[in-house]
Amino acid sequence: QADLDAWLLHYNTERPHLGYRNMGRRPIETVMSFVSQEG
Repeated sequence: QADLDAWLLHYNTERPHLGYRNMGRRPIETVMSFVSQEG
């Protein structure tokens, strides 16, 4: 479980994603941009 938790943290907060929706941003940045727009 600890290994999975560490990998998920890296995957979602540290590693830039190359998908067209993220445009090189980290997933957490994409999520936070949507959260801030709703407020």
